[in-house]
This record gives sequence, C-alpha cells and structure tokens, in this order.
Amino acid sequence: MGSRCKSLLKGALKCAFVLSVATVTLSGHQQISHAAAAKGSLDASESLKKAITPVQGPYGYFVDHYKENVKTNTTPDNNPAIAIFDNTFLSYWSPDGTKKNAELLQENLDKSIPITNNATQAEIDRSYLTDRRDLRYNLISGLGPYSTAFIKDADAQTDFNSVPSAPLPANSPYSSMKWADENSKLGSVVKLVDLNEASDWSSTGTPKGYIKYERPYRLSSQVKVNPYLVNVMAAAPKTDYDFPSGHTTAAFETGEALAYVFPQRYQQLITRSSEVGYDRVLAGRHSPFAVMGGRILGTAMTASTLNDPANKQLIDQAYQDAQKDLSKAADSTAKDTFANYQQNLKDYTYRLTYGFKPISSTTKPMVVPKGAEVLLKTRLPYLSDAQRREVLYTTGLPSGYPMLDDPEGWGRLNLFKAANGFGEFLTNTTVTMDASKGGYQAADTWKNAISGKGGLTKAGSGQLTLIGDNTYAGGTTVKAGTLVAQNDHAFGNGSLTLDGGTVTLSAKHVTVKGTYHQAKDATLHVNAGDRATVDGSAHLNGTLVVNGAKSKNQTVLTFSKRTGKFSHVKLEGFGKNAHVVYTNKSVKVTD
Repeated sequence: MGSRCKSLLKGALKCAFVLSVATVTLSGHQQISHAAAAKGSLDASESLKKAITPVQGPYGYFVDHYKENVKTNTTPDNNPAIAIFDNTFLSYWSPDGTKKNAELLQENLDKSIPITNNATQAEIDRSYLTDRRDLRYNLISGLGPYSTAFIKDADAQTDFNSVPSAPLPANSPYSSMKWADENSKLGSVVKLVDLNEASDWSSTGTPKGYIKYERPYRLSSQVKVNPYLVNVMAAAPKTDYDFPSGHTTAAFETGEALAYVFPQRYQQLITRSSEVGYDRVLAGRHSPFAVMGGRILGTAMTASTLNDPANKQLIDQAYQDAQKDLSKAADSTAKDTFANYQQNLKDYTYRLTYGFKPISSTTKPMVVPKGAEVLLKTRLPYLSDAQRREVLYTTGLPSGYPMLDDPEGWGRLNLFKAANGFGEFLTNTTVTMDASKGGYQAADTWKNAISGKGGLTKAGSGQLTLIGDNTYAGGTTVKAGTLVAQNDHAFGNGSLTLDGGTVTLSAKHVTVKGTYHQAKDATLHVNAGDRATVDGSAHLNGTLVVNGAKSKNQTVLTFSKRTGKFSHVKLEGFGKNAHVVYTNKSVKVTD
C-alpha cells in the first residue's frame, strides 16, 4: 500500500472514529434527555399516585366497616357512621349537651330561620310531600321524562299525591304503601335501592341516638314549622333527634343508586337528593348541618354498597335492566323539574355548604375516600378507577368549611362537578372511548374549566366534547375518534397535534396557544363561521372538511408560518367554484 493510500486510510479511520464518537455522544445525550423525561414523568405519576391514595379514618375505611352501623354499636369506637363525624359535628357538640362551638351551632340554627320563614307555597307543598312519602319514592322525580316508565315498570306508588286542606292530626302516619315492587320488571333496580337504603346498617337511628342533638323547631320558636305538619311535629317524642337527617341520608342512598344504574340522569338525581335535604330544612324538621351530614353519610353508604363484591351480580343486573327498560322510554309530556342545568348547578352547589364560611385552612390537600371512584363508574365509564379518583381529587371542595373535613374526604366530594369530567390534568391524561359500547363511551361532554400542567390525549372511537374555558398546559393530542371544541379555549394553553381521528371546531374563534400539527390520517372539521388561530407554526396534511358557509369567504386557520397542505379537501354548502387558498399565514375558503 502506497504512502498516499496509507494517509487516506488513516484519515478515513480518524474520520470514522470522530463520527463514531459524535454518534455515541449524540446518542448518549438523547438517552440522558429521555431518562430525564422519564424521570419527570415518573415523578408526576408518583405525585399523582400519592395524591389520590386514600386516608383512613379512626375506624379504618368506611367501605370496609359500613355494616358495623347497627343498633348494638353505639359509640364512635365501634360505629363508623358515628365516628365519621368525630372531627366535624362532634367537635362542635357533645352528646352530654355541651356546646363546644356555641357560635357555630347558633349560626346553624340561624340559617334555618330565614329558610323556613321565606318558604314559598310551592316549597311548603313540596316539603310536605317529601315528609310524608316513602323516602325512596321521593327520588323518582329526578328521573324526569323517564319517571313515567319507571313508575309503571317498577310498580311504584304512593298514597300522598296532594296536600291536605288542614293540618294533619298529631298521630298521622307516614306513607303505608310499598314504594316499588322487587318482583316487577325493574325489580333488580328496586332491590338495589332497597339494599342500599333499607338495610339494618343504612339507618341513621343509631348515630342520632348517640349524638342527641335537638331539632331546630325545638331550639327556636322563630323556626317556622310546615303548616300541614304543625300537630305532627308538636307531638313527636323528645328522642326524635336532628342529626344526621334520615330523610337526606336516604335521599342520597336512593338518588346515587339510581344515578349509578341510569347515569343519563346523574346530575338531576343527585340534585333531587340535595333538594330532599333542603325540604327538610324548609319544613323545620332539620338544620343545615343535619342535612349536610345526611349527604356525607348517604354517599359513604352508597359507595360501600356499590363496592361490596357480594352485591356485584345484583348491581350489574340492575344497571342492565335500567338501561334496557328506560333508555328509550322518555315521555315528552312528563314534567321535568330538573331540566334547567344552570339551576341544578346553582342549587346543588349551595347545598354543599349552605353558605357557611370556612372556619379553618382552605388549602389542605384534597382527600379521596377509598372506594369513592365507584360513584363515577357508569357516568365516566371510559376512565380507569385511578382516573376517576383523579377526577374526584380535582373537582373536590376546598378544605375548611364546617362539616366537610371528615378524615376520609366524603364531605368534600362534589359529585355534580365530577360528573363533568376532570377539573385539572395533574399529569398527561389519555382517554380511550369505545363507541361500539354506546352511551357515554360513544359520546360525552366535559363542562369543567380544566387547568393543570398535564395534557390530554384522545384515543378510541368515541367522541369527546370540551366546552370549558380550559387553561391546561400540556397540549392536546388526538389519535382516534373525535374531539370537539365548543369553547374558544377548549384546547388550553398548549399545542394541538392530530395524529389521527378528527378535530371539530364548533366555536367561533378557537385558539391554539402552541403549534398545530396534522398527520395524513387525521381530519380537521370546521363548522360554518368557525375558525382557529394558531399562535405558533402549522404543519398541514390529511383532510379538511368545511361545511355550511355563511359567506363566500371563510378563514379556516391562521398561524405564524406554514408547512404542507391538506391532501384532501371537502367543502360542503359552498358554490361549485369554491376552493382553498393557502398563504404563509392562513388557510381560507373562497367561493
């Protein structure tokens, strides 16, 4: 080999060595970056796992001990239905009659006075019927247009359908009729409600007997009693105590059980549950604290029933029967007292706190009770149990309000808000919906304003609609199915990536704070007059569908710069000469 060849070979080897080192260095840099990213992801996942881990009460976990609420267990030491109030109501009041927080107890009583004195005639009538009817029958109105079919197929009945012309006699009984039939067409649903509400361990009798707190109409003559019930309430025994409210507990046990098997009316049913509690305050029967306690106890009992493996067969059958019987049985002529979403939201939210101000720190971390995620299982069926716990965590009430800071977190749950999806993305969140399963798997709407550092990945064949004023920072990715933006800020503060599936713009001016990237198998669907503004760059590919033109010229997208073009364009509702015009800053349809 000549000297020149040796020199070339030496140089080539040197170059090869340098390239090899450079490649290793680059590869090593990538590995470090990936490792750092993985560590960041792991840290976020570990933080999330820690955040949603349940905390035991002094009795353990309520769902593991709920059947210990029986007459023979009469103290907080052996009855979780008493101990659940140990650091809330029992820190304001002692069963021996000592007022540990006299000011707060007086405020509780004072709130009853204007509620009872300002009751409308409609509220007086409704609270009377709530008082007299079977506790479970009270919740049927929450089914709205489906109540007609439920009454028929559950053989539901009541002997109280109107108000009396004069106050009832002192010894007047409650409804004597069986609310519904366990052998009816909807017998499995009736059995589930009965199991949850009418079992020995479902009662508030033992907690009331231990706590011994008097009813508001006995504590103040300013509390106005329901005029139809004046004689009945005057004759009630002194041992007929206030806390916790039995009617309210039963209302949440019934309403949440029905909401589980028929989640199409989830928020309406739990709103009616809260209304039953309000009716008890209206009638002068109970104080706000008593009905707040009823919500807490009823919710804990329902989660316990739904989590108990012994009940699985009945629960599954009840869900199947309710869906088969009711889902297509809406009666358009039936009265729907809970048709107004905004009113439901306002009423339910108020009844969570009854206007009490916080009395301690409002910044304590949310606690999600063990088993509480089951309460969202049929309402958010496409989420995992851990994701449902995250929903409860990110939609819960702040700490510090009277009555709500029980050890496990039952009081801070806001199921109405939780039914609207995440309140925050604590980490990157993938939602996989299967349209073939129907119901909320096929299509759902999230109404909350979603914040957080995480992002959203939409997978699966179903359709998810975002209508909240979102600020989450982690970006939005669509892999399959459809993601609909019905708010200008639906996609939060990050980038939008279409790897597949469809994004539909159904808001006037959707903003993408980061970049926009559309792959060849993805579709952008723009409704008439709607558009998107991308703060960063846009890479275009795949399909564009624009429908229902309101003018001859429509701007579809604007951006800082562009690469690529849509490979397929479908213009619906435009003239035959309509076409797409691309510039460095925009995409327009011109007719």
